[in-house]
Amino acid sequence: MRRQRGGRREEAAPAVDIPIDPINEQVLIAAAMGAKVERARLVRRVKPDRFHGDGHGDIWAAITELDRRDLEYDATTLIQLSGGKVDAAYLATVHQTCTVPLNIGHHVEMLEWDHARAQAVGGPLASFLEALRDPLTHPERVRSLARSLGTSFDGHGDRKYLRDPNRLVADHMVEVRKRRQVQACFPFGLDTLDKAEDGTYRLVPGAKGGLITVVTGVPGSGKSTLIARLVLGLARQRRRVLYGPWEMGDGVTLELLAGMSLRWSRYKLSTGQITDVEEAQLEQRMIDISAYVRFVAMPFGRTPGERISNEQALDTLHGYISDSGCDVFVADLWKRALRYTDPDDEERALVRQQAIAQETGVHCILAQQQRLKDVEQRRDKRPTREGIKGSGAWVEVADTIMGVHRPALWKPIPDVSVEVDILKQRFGKWPLAVEFDWNADSGSIDNGRTVDYDAHGSTSSSELDDFVHGGSKNGKK
Repeated sequence: MRRQRGGRREEAAPAVDIPIDPINEQVLIAAAMGAKVERARLVRRVKPDRFHGDGHGDIWAAITELDRRDLEYDATTLIQLSGGKVDAAYLATVHQTCTVPLNIGHHVEMLEWDHARAQAVGGPLASFLEALRDPLTHPERVRSLARSLGTSFDGHGDRKYLRDPNRLVADHMVEVRKRRQVQACFPFGLDTLDKAEDGTYRLVPGAKGGLITVVTGVPGSGKSTLIARLVLGLARQRRRVLYGPWEMGDGVTLELLAGMSLRWSRYKLSTGQITDVEEAQLEQRMIDISAYVRFVAMPFGRTPGERISNEQALDTLHGYISDSGCDVFVADLWKRALRYTDPDDEERALVRQQAIAQETGVHCILAQQQRLKDVEQRRDKRPTREGIKGSGAWVEVADTIMGVHRPALWKPIPDVSVEVDILKQRFGKWPLAVEFDWNADSGSIDNGRTVDYDAHGSTSSSELDDFVHGGSKNGKK
């Protein structure tokens, strides 16, 4: 192949064929077909784009999803998780002929080395050869590319996040096809919040894995009750929830979920005014809910003198999320997991939580308070993005922000309604407001209807300007 440059025709650089070791890849696939513990270790060390053998990346992507869902290995399940991309006969051959090696670490290193070689061909080596063949390229540019070629092989195993273009396209097209054929939006389970009156989705894409929803409000606004109602809705869809109710406590929250499900009076439950039959009903409902909702007590601050860093705390939460195999993680209040809460520390922690959500494919619901003094000084008492306590990263990291507002907290009126304000959607329309019938005693939230959201009445001038111009707090995009 020839190309034209400066009036001269030149030979293009020949393609460089770098062989990879498909047997090494087969060995790792076979190892991941075995024990769940070994599979969990491997999928955390190795990403699908490290595999260059025909079909191996699709197999590893399906194995990764198998681990995320905490499922046992079988070929049929793996084929289903791959969307039919995995060949059953080939899978059986790998499973039968490849023995699980003792030196797994060695095989992972060889896989990373093969990947580094393949990356070099498409990146620095291709650029170097092109520059070397072109007499018009400045010598310093050639020398720079030569140095880059050497650097690309140093520490190659640590640079895990430079995406292979072909793998990126393949992975994302799986997502596009899911939206077309399976599911584009993921309901929270509160129908009139998930969808508008005309049947269109209000929350896009809703409680999808890998994203973050922030629920905010002043104390007593119904924030924890709304979250509990969402957890019930998710459990009814058979989505597994890991619940950290660090404001209310786990036993009380499980009782709340059961009572809400049965539509019982909180007052009667709290004062022990139930019969023997009702006690048995309550116990059975708690058992039923526990099949899909697991609780994690606050794991920090229990030992005198404990000095755990934010990084260690988030490592621990990451472990609980992975071990539980959950689809949704709820932290009410998430900030209680942190030792250092200065804005910069909080921002780094929120970014890490976002990375955990993306890596595990788990949807995270994080609760955070509004600044009560700020709300008290405003004419309109509805929650705002600007009013969220702490770092501006709460707004930047969140894919969806829900603000909870009970008018009866601020006015002498019947306590019969609660408003959920959609203050941000990364992929959908906002701001929006949905008003619900509310029963404080039973915690019921029903009969949602769209109401007007007056941005001028509920936000400060700086926040309104931020909304109009599409930015976020402190001028960040």
